[in-house]
Amino acid sequence: MVLCVSFIMSVFAPFPLALGIVLYGRRKGLLTGLAGLALSLGFATLVYQDLTLFGFYVCVLIFGVAIGEILIRGISPIKGIVSVGLTFLVIVSGIFFFTVKEQGLSVEQFIMKQIELSSDKLAEQKEVIEKSSDKESIQALQLLENPGLLAKELKEAMPSYLFIGVYLMLWFNTFLALKSRRLLLSGNEYAYSEKNLLNFKVPFPFIFLLVLALVLAIWGKDLGYESLESIGFSLIKCLGVFYFFQGFGVFSDLLNFLGIFGFFRTLLVMVVIFMANYMIAVAGLFDNWFDFRKYFVKQKTED
Repeated sequence: MVLCVSFIMSVFAPFPLALGIVLYGRRKGLLTGLAGLALSLGFATLVYQDLTLFGFYVCVLIFGVAIGEILIRGISPIKGIVSVGLTFLVIVSGIFFFTVKEQGLSVEQFIMKQIELSSDKLAEQKEVIEKSSDKESIQALQLLENPGLLAKELKEAMPSYLFIGVYLMLWFNTFLALKSRRLLLSGNEYAYSEKNLLNFKVPFPFIFLLVLALVLAIWGKDLGYESLESIGFSLIKCLGVFYFFQGFGVFSDLLNFLGIFGFFRTLLVMVVIFMANYMIAVAGLFDNWFDFRKYFVKQKTED
């Protein structure tokens, strides 16, 4: 719950639940998760008077249980993450479009309706932004003052950000759960560890899908369909998250090669993730041709 109500650390909220399931079994882990679900509902209704926290905890519960099952069943972490992510996205998309269809609205009209329902909170956010002199704040203010434009931006951005958020949360929490399992249950043999995630490589044919996405992003409007441009950018972002995973593995091996460990390593990783994530994704992409790891071999000196 503490992780859920935090901002940056909320991405790690499924980890304690997943680890609890691995260490103490499905029954105790699931009961703990359900107790947290009831607690989140209480906080959401009585304290925040908004069900956002409850909805987020539902996702946390699903991911925590899923990651726990991946580890207990000995499923390949990569296959498990991809399968759980796709299943979750299909179900969420199905529920969303069913809700929109039931109300007889278009997606953009549905988003506009939600914006109108959240007008009080948006007004509060607008007051905060008005006090800021940041350039990005000015752009955000322009969006808040134009609900139609805001709805259009959300419609184009939501699919890719949902996709990225789901897979980032699954990857990082599975990584932490695998590493914790290896350290805490070192006496038990297990086929997988966090190294399986660090050695992940995007299949090479996905390069062609990335090229298609670049073509749509650059020349989408020239092809006669304005939506093709946003589709292209969304595809680039979705593919980029997998190249980020590959690049992060390369970056981790580079730190090992340089002998960087401890607190400084943790600090460096956090800075790179939040400030240079695109560079990590680019490194993952070019790793398909250059295989950077072959350069991370220390030469043996002759006596």
